[in-house]
Amino acid sequence: MADLSDEGSAEAMRSAPWHTKPLRHDDRPDDYPAGRLPGIIGDAVREVADYVQAPVALVAGSALSVVSAAIQTQFSVSRDARMHGPATLYFLTVAESGERKSTVDGFFMKPIRDWESRQRREAERLEAEYKQAWEAWEREQGEKGEPPERPGPTPKMLRIDDTPEALVRHLTNYPIAAVISAEAGVIFGGHAMNADNVQRNLGQANSLWDGGPIIEGRIGRGEVNIENAHVTMGLMVQPAVLQNFVAKTNGLARGIGYFARFLFCHPETTQGTRFYKEPPPMPGLDAFHQRVTLLLRSPAAKDELGRLITTRIAFDAGAQDVWEAFYNEVEELIGGDREYSSIRGEASKAAENAARLACCLHVFTKMHGHHIEAHTMDQACALMRWYLDEAVRFERSADITEEMRNAELLEYWLVQKWKGAKRARQVFDMTVNIIRQKGPNQLRGGKRIDAALQLLGEHGRVRVLPILNSKSKQVIIAPKVIEEYS
Repeated sequence: MADLSDEGSAEAMRSAPWHTKPLRHDDRPDDYPAGRLPGIIGDAVREVADYVQAPVALVAGSALSVVSAAIQTQFSVSRDARMHGPATLYFLTVAESGERKSTVDGFFMKPIRDWESRQRREAERLEAEYKQAWEAWEREQGEKGEPPERPGPTPKMLRIDDTPEALVRHLTNYPIAAVISAEAGVIFGGHAMNADNVQRNLGQANSLWDGGPIIEGRIGRGEVNIENAHVTMGLMVQPAVLQNFVAKTNGLARGIGYFARFLFCHPETTQGTRFYKEPPPMPGLDAFHQRVTLLLRSPAAKDELGRLITTRIAFDAGAQDVWEAFYNEVEELIGGDREYSSIRGEASKAAENAARLACCLHVFTKMHGHHIEAHTMDQACALMRWYLDEAVRFERSADITEEMRNAELLEYWLVQKWKGAKRARQVFDMTVNIIRQKGPNQLRGGKRIDAALQLLGEHGRVRVLPILNSKSKQVIIAPKVIEEYS
């Protein structure tokens, strides 16, 4: 770090033109294409994002997870005459704690929770009727024929923090599940993902994305055979937890295609900008709830072999053309050192995910019709391009150094302090000593703050200048940096 002890040199440095460079290339995400979310889905996402002030990509992922959960009992998707399967989606949002995913999930998941409450009440009623019938049958000593049949297991969908074993047990009773969690560290950091279990459990998640089968034989548990199960996932995990998981598994999750199945996002935080708002009317969210409730009314149906029966939604001719063009576009960009060459796993699943997404959009927003239209497929492909770009961006970010991460963390903290001073109509007066005392906890101690300031200074993003008659130094933020965060 430059040590300017001469007041004249400091003043010259203060007034010198800035030459601001990015810390890294394309390090901020493009805006989420919320305009491509159709009808009541887009309306609900915009209403919740505006009120809760969480990142739009996080809100959209939560909404689409519920859409997937709502349609998965009754519908699947055909990509052509031979390729067909579930329309379920896996979402993975990487974000720090405090981004309000639990709050957002609460807005969208309410009709599923209400459905589960109704199922429990109905199960209690049926169990009471069964007990009365059994007692009557016993009193008659079986003279009235066969004993009454006990009710089946209570339908339940939400699995918040199930271990893989618990999820399999659930699916043997009811072939539908939605694993939606704002604290997926339980999943990525739990016992189920230790060295002895990780490959089997990651492989199980892959099989469930395909709809099964899951075939297991365990001493004491007997054989488990699950066919045609439909599972939705909507997970949020903190960056450090995900990075530790990847490191601990030595890249196994990527190697066997676990992450390839997820629609991934790592949105910029909105913390520090979420000022109180009065609760507004939300007609779009109300309509969203009504549609989820309607879709959940029909119970899961099974064939004579116990397999889930669904209605297959196909493409019309125009949608088929759009989907095939997207399929070929992505395939071309996987090759060589093209745009998707670093995320070949994710890209290889993109066309299927686009078909699933199109099916979700179609079923949820259109009351009739078994054929996905070209416009809906175009919307799904546009959303998938954004998710692919996010996967590329995150893959690139995984290669940056700890020093770079520290510099980005300190820069963000400085800009938030600058914004706070502006709102309070105060002068932004920041010194190195203040940073050492009140800066980000992760940077305190050692020389991390000095190293971060030096890196920011080398990129023309801050200046560190001496203060006359003081041992401390003033920190000034480049105008272009303020502009980037505005």
